[in-house]
Amino acid sequence: MNLLSSFIILRTFCVTFFCLCCLFFPYHIHAGHLQVFTEPLAPVHFEEDGDIKGIATDIVREIFKEAGLEVRFELYPWKRAYQKALSTNDSFIYTINRTKKRETLFKWIGPILSKKTYLYKMKDRKDINLVNYDDAKNYTTAVILGHSLTSNLLDRGFKEGKELITTPNKKVQIKVFLKGRSDLVTGNQYTIYQSLKVEGYSLDDVEPALFISARGYYLGANINTDDAIITKLQKANEKVQRSGIVEKIIAKYIQ
Repeated sequence: MNLLSSFIILRTFCVTFFCLCCLFFPYHIHAGHLQVFTEPLAPVHFEEDGDIKGIATDIVREIFKEAGLEVRFELYPWKRAYQKALSTNDSFIYTINRTKKRETLFKWIGPILSKKTYLYKMKDRKDINLVNYDDAKNYTTAVILGHSLTSNLLDRGFKEGKELITTPNKKVQIKVFLKGRSDLVTGNQYTIYQSLKVEGYSLDDVEPALFISARGYYLGANINTDDAIITKLQKANEKVQRSGIVEKIIAKYIQ
């Protein structure tokens, strides 16, 4: 074999090796740097004994596990978690509603968990009978700062300090509602269950006053996240959703 032939073979090997590295290694390059941000919102995501748990947390863990990616979970108030996800490369946030305003701010994996959202009232409030949003403007509603549902109500003409009482988190929101400082409260089948339970109440004490939406929670990715990782996570989510594990996780937290 002459020198030219050896050079050609070596060059071919190097090119092939480089292509294989580009194909398979990005996941490993990023795997040690992925961060996932969330907020305290039991039973969907919350901290207990130094560990971040919850329905959506367990689902997200399963998705990353199925994708073969290691991540670090961090819990902050919603506005801080949201800003961190926007500004941190290779980061994610859950659970997040996919809205028009947010569509181009993140890359999306999901939905990871379906939910139905309502305005709730105390069951003994027979005077509250809502047909539409205009009816709800005759009452006060406790909402959470920075949540998409809060923005939704503001866009529909609700006014902060008048129809809306803005609170920093779910714990304060439900206390405002239960103490009678608001007539209504926002929630879904997961968050209303847990927040009432913590305060010594149950679903028997409230009832939906106005249906808002049936949508899915998503896992949002920082806009600079590699598309190959997004594709891998989306395929992993589809597999997790088909596996039946989501139903088992929900049953684990809601009894």
